[in-house]
Amino acid sequence: MVKLVIVAVVVCLQLARSVSGESSVLSEFDRLFNQLHYDIDYKLRIYRMNFSRSIKNLNAQFISRYGFVITDIQHMKQQAKDAILEHALDVIGDTQNPCIVASNDEAIRRATQAARDLSVVSERAYGSLALYSRILVRPYIDAFQDVSSGFQSTVLGQLAQRNAVVGLQDILADLAFQYLGTPFFVDLVAISLDNQLEVFELFMNALRRDVFKSVDDIARDYIYNMGQLIEEAQQCA
Repeated sequence: MVKLVIVAVVVCLQLARSVSGESSVLSEFDRLFNQLHYDIDYKLRIYRMNFSRSIKNLNAQFISRYGFVITDIQHMKQQAKDAILEHALDVIGDTQNPCIVASNDEAIRRATQAARDLSVVSERAYGSLALYSRILVRPYIDAFQDVSSGFQSTVLGQLAQRNAVVGLQDILADLAFQYLGTPFFVDLVAISLDNQLEVFELFMNALRRDVFKSVDDIARDYIYNMGQLIEEAQQCA
């Protein structure tokens, strides 16, 4: 610890020699700490951009998959109605036959249920993304952002808490000491954000697999059940 303090003082003295006057040294420290803020802020912007792009891509994939499934369900629903109507007209000769009416009602009910099931899957996916963002992403970003913003006021904070008239050299030494530890913190931010993004990608991949499987299962079950319904409707007489 003593060695670090000595190094900090040496750095401070070197800065003092490179600029004109102690007030200029304060300005130089202010510039250095602001640069740290910009470095961390840049990494946070990149992380937010990657996070937003990942969610955008995931939403696009979900919407595309839903579009295909909804089209298949609508097509199968219409196919079932046409088949039931054709049987009613060509074989029975009565579209109001109780068996035909019941088959039509069942076709509508199953399509409605499939739509509800899709909504449940959508709600689960939306809730999972919102919860992950609220609990594991936003607080993480906010914490680093607070520290980053604090760098901007480091020099001003020292002047507010210390007597700059009689203790300026001590202030400069403290500022130098603080600055020496910040490169490690900047590296820590970069590593932490990379790790956090990697974890988020794993979460999204798992969510994608779960949603795709659920949606495909709904479509497959619906198409199979509607095929069964068409066969049953063919038995109406």
